[in-house]
Amino acid sequence: MAPERGPARRAATRAGHGRAVTGGIPGFPDTAARPFPMLPRMRQPQDSALPARPAPEVAGEGLAGHRDGALPPIGVVVLAAEKDMPGLDLCVRGVLAHSLNPVALVQVVTRRPAPRSLGDDARVVWCDEGHRTPGSRDVRRYLRDLGRDPSPASWYFQQLAKLRCFAFLPPGAPEHVLVVDADFVFLRDTEFVDGQGRSVLPYGYPLSWRPHTREHRLPARHTALEAAGRLVPGWLPVDAYSGMQHHIVLDRTVVGDLVRRAEEAHGAPFWQAFLRTADPRKWTGASEYVLYRHFAARFFPERVRHRHVDAVDVIQAEGPGGFLLSEVAAAARGSSLRAVGCHRFLHYAERLATMDYIPARLRRTVCAEPVPLQLRLDGGLLTLAKAVPPLAFR
Repeated sequence: MAPERGPARRAATRAGHGRAVTGGIPGFPDTAARPFPMLPRMRQPQDSALPARPAPEVAGEGLAGHRDGALPPIGVVVLAAEKDMPGLDLCVRGVLAHSLNPVALVQVVTRRPAPRSLGDDARVVWCDEGHRTPGSRDVRRYLRDLGRDPSPASWYFQQLAKLRCFAFLPPGAPEHVLVVDADFVFLRDTEFVDGQGRSVLPYGYPLSWRPHTREHRLPARHTALEAAGRLVPGWLPVDAYSGMQHHIVLDRTVVGDLVRRAEEAHGAPFWQAFLRTADPRKWTGASEYVLYRHFAARFFPERVRHRHVDAVDVIQAEGPGGFLLSEVAAAARGSSLRAVGCHRFLHYAERLATMDYIPARLRRTVCAEPVPLQLRLDGGLLTLAKAVPPLAFR
């Protein structure tokens, strides 16, 4: 489906789609509408299975290749909170070692300077998080102005910083940027933009977790889907995968069009529209990965490809002890995994209890005792288990 352009499309947006997707959100006039409606035009029935592509079919799909200079260059942006600092060096070095695309620069965005060990590569530059606009304080203040809980401000700040990354790149920077979470590391050579200039996006985790199957379905309701549908007129999911897997390849043209559509629809700066349309009842009321992957696939299908990335993520509560990214990476040596992550979450139990990805029966199981979990994706097949030492992956 080609992107709509021109005055006719903008008029249609103002006349119809904008009102349909913004109902019930504080800060907009149509607050009498049913709050947080499901996407009004979702055609995919809840019970119709969307088969994942089999692993053999995607095994050679841009996951590995040759460093022959034929692939487009990329920029890299890594945002790191204080809790991510122990694994930051490993994350950055993983990208530099395994990107088949030439890496022009790596921006490391943190509150304090990046580890000195990264200073031996001139492509790696530190950017003070405090110089990003909107900053975390701006997000917190705006949430308060909306009468909402400001505690997720840091969560929304990092999402907005990713989507606004092109505004902070130097002149002449590449047209594609790999955004990667600081608690995620690539272990094998990987292509991020193909020879035709298409971003290679991860399918990521299913929108509704169904372990031990590659048949996944769109959920009846999902916070991230609803928030994206309110933000961008005409936004709809293209399949049952979220695009969430701790990295994404952003295309300057696609991001620019996404921002333009949202600002035209809401008459506000993109970051304010993003916060207004997030669900205030959830700690994670929106997702930049869900928003971008499905927007790009729907409006710019010629500029993207999609693939499964076999990986393991260990998730756990923020606090002393627990697993380190280096431990998880060491446990994956000799395995078939392409990447691993090790993540610490504030409000861990609350997040598990409110995640739309987890069906009710599975939620009761994982929330009964919110211990560290290991989530594994193999060609779209999801498995979950408790993460207990010593870790070992095949």
